[in-house]
Amino acid sequence: MPDPLVSLCVPTRNRGEALRKSLPKILAQRYEPLEILLSDNGSTDGTEALCREAAGRDPRVRYFRHPKNIGLYGNHNFLIDQARGEFLCFFHDHDERDDDLVRTYVSFLQKHPRVGVVCSDWRLIDEEGRGIGDRCFPAAEVTPGLSYIDQTLRSGATAVGTPGACVRRSALGETRFNEAGAIGFGDFPVWFRVAEEHDVGHIPKVLWHWRQEPLSQSAQALKTMAQHYEENLFRYCDEHLARRPENAPRVALWRREIRRYLFWAWAYQLGLRLGKRDPLSCQENQPALPEILDRMRGYRTGALQHLAFPVIQGGARLKAAPLFAWATGNAKLFHKLLRSC
Repeated sequence: MPDPLVSLCVPTRNRGEALRKSLPKILAQRYEPLEILLSDNGSTDGTEALCREAAGRDPRVRYFRHPKNIGLYGNHNFLIDQARGEFLCFFHDHDERDDDLVRTYVSFLQKHPRVGVVCSDWRLIDEEGRGIGDRCFPAAEVTPGLSYIDQTLRSGATAVGTPGACVRRSALGETRFNEAGAIGFGDFPVWFRVAEEHDVGHIPKVLWHWRQEPLSQSAQALKTMAQHYEENLFRYCDEHLARRPENAPRVALWRREIRRYLFWAWAYQLGLRLGKRDPLSCQENQPALPEILDRMRGYRTGALQHLAFPVIQGGARLKAAPLFAWATGNAKLFHKLLRSC
């Protein structure tokens, strides 16, 4: 029986130089049969010439050019619709991957036919390719789908990263990215929809590198990310409940977990600010301390958050910098708190 066709979906826009560096590694994946789909979202730099050259040299490459920007998730959805493979991988144009990534994923999915999507651990890198930190998850090799959703909303972190995941087309079905929704965390509902009917796979090995954008850790970014997290995940809860009203108790728990995560995320940001660990805290566009405290007050959902809030509020008023510096300097403690409290 021949190996299944895999579609490598590469959305790109105005990152010709980054694509020039990453494309040879994409073409060098040690797996066949492959098709490589390059979807140029109205680029105005040298992306078009680069992609046409690649398509002329390699028959596996299919190039699509949009005359105008159809949006990030519009471009992702276009690629899904154009892909012919049994398995699909999104390869973002500025990330890096192990040459055996696709082969490893296909072998895993063939071994575990109930798994709808699989992803490995990954490494965060900066613009120069230097390591920022690894994202290694305490996930089982195979996790039942609804348990994956539970765990993700409990911790606020997913073990499935879109630029490094491989999804089974039959599991994806008609599910698509919400083009009208907020960009941040817009992939969570996609993997959750897959997980409603399928297991989720995990490979405990760093097989790809996720390049981070500048200022991604700023307070303003957190403010935007928090808004996107709330919008996308509460919408998912609404839609899931409409599809599966029998899951009402579980959805109610998910809503509490969303608010709980946002409470602690803002608490962490407050700690960065007061502990002098936030290099952008003096910029004018950063949220003021009263705004952060107001957001935390609104997100309280459990006894621990109600007990912790006045303590944190009091520490903020006293400007207890050493305490906040210690707390935010122990990121592992923070993540443990999210998983267990």
